[in-house]
Amino acid sequence: MNSERCIAESYRHSRRISRRSRSNFYRSFWLLPRPKRDAMYALYAFARITDDVGDCEEPTTLRTKWLDWWRHTTALNLISDTPLGEITLPDLPDAKGSQWNTVLPQRVRQILPGLRDASNRYQIPTRYLLEIIDGVIADQQKTRFDTYEQLEHYCYLVASAVGLACLHVWEFDSPLPLEPAVDCGLAFQITNVLRDVAEDAKRGRIYLPRQHYEQHGLYEDDLLNPRSDDRLRCLMQDEIARAKKLFDSGWHVWDSLHDDGRPMFSMMWRTYRRLLSRIEEDPGLVASQRVTLSARDQFGLASQHFLPTRFRRLPVPPLEVRYR
Repeated sequence: MNSERCIAESYRHSRRISRRSRSNFYRSFWLLPRPKRDAMYALYAFARITDDVGDCEEPTTLRTKWLDWWRHTTALNLISDTPLGEITLPDLPDAKGSQWNTVLPQRVRQILPGLRDASNRYQIPTRYLLEIIDGVIADQQKTRFDTYEQLEHYCYLVASAVGLACLHVWEFDSPLPLEPAVDCGLAFQITNVLRDVAEDAKRGRIYLPRQHYEQHGLYEDDLLNPRSDDRLRCLMQDEIARAKKLFDSGWHVWDSLHDDGRPMFSMMWRTYRRLLSRIEEDPGLVASQRVTLSARDQFGLASQHFLPTRFRRLPVPPLEVRYR
C-alpha cells in the first residue's frame, strides 16, 4: 500500500475509534474543515488508545510496561524520516498471554500513519503527544495529591498537553497563547475532578489535593466515602472558584485562534463551563453521583455552534467571563 492510501486508511481507523467512543466531542469535530477534522480524529484516537491501555485489566506493572513501549514507539515514529506510511515497531514487552501483545501493535499500524501526517501538516510538537502518555503513566503510580501544585502538573499532562496539540490543528496567530491554553486545560480537568468525586472514590482515588480538603476539616476517609455535608460543600465551592478563574484566563485562547477553529474551541469551553455551573448549583451532589449536562443543555450548545446564524450571535466573551 502506498503512503497516501495508508494515511487515508489510518484516518478512517481513527474516525471509527472516535465514533465508537460516544464522546460528546466527536460531534464537535464536524465544526472543522475536513483536513483539520481528520487531524482531530487522529489526535483523539491516540489519546483514546493511551487511556485504554492505562485503564485495562492488566496488573499495574504490566500496564506501565505497555505505556512505556507505546511512548517509545510513538517517539520513534514521529521523529522518523521514513515515508509516513512506514511504521517502526520496537521489540514488544515480555507479556505472554496479554491481549495487548496483539491489540497494541495493531493499533500502532492503524493510527500512527495518520498521526504522523497530522503532526507534520500542523507542526504539532512531539513533546505534547508524549506528555499525554506521561499523564496516563503517572496515573498508574499516583492516586493521591498532597498539594495543588502536584494536581496542577498532573492536569497539565492529561489535559493542557492535549489542548496545546489541538491548538496547532485549529491554528493560531503567533505567538502561541501558552498561558491561557494551559489554564484552559487545567479548568477542564479540574471540572472533571469535581464531577467525578464519587466515581473516583469507588476506584480508591482522590484527586482533590490534601492541602485543600484538610483546610475544611476533611480527611482521606471522608473522600473515599463521601457524603454531602457542609465541609464537602465548602471545599467544592473553593475549588469551583479556582476553576472559574482558570476558565476566565482560558477564554483568551479565542483571541489568537484562526476563524475555522473558533467554533470547536467555543463549544468545548462553553460545554465545560456549563458543567461547572451545574456542579455549582448543588456542590454536595458530587458525593453521590456524577453530575452531567441535560439533553436540553447538550442540544442547546450543539445548535448554538452548528447553526452559523446562532453562532454569530453568541456573546464574545461569554457572559461567564469576568475579565472584561
